[in-house]
Amino acid sequence: MNDDTQSMVSRCDATTCRFNEDMNCTAGQVEISMSGQTAQCLTFAPADAMNESQSARADN
Repeated sequence: MNDDTQSMVSRCDATTCRFNEDMNCTAGQVEISMSGQTAQCLTFAPADAMNESQSARADN
């Protein structure tokens, strides 16, 4: 096995997440947890929760 192998998120269906851009995750990294038989993204952040001060910090 190659040590340089990395896992990647191939598609994001959470259309209300601020990191979702055209079904692609734009978060720098994500944390996933299992809830029963379902994977759950712990990085999810609602798009409407981001205010202008958070947006300015993200650009810096």
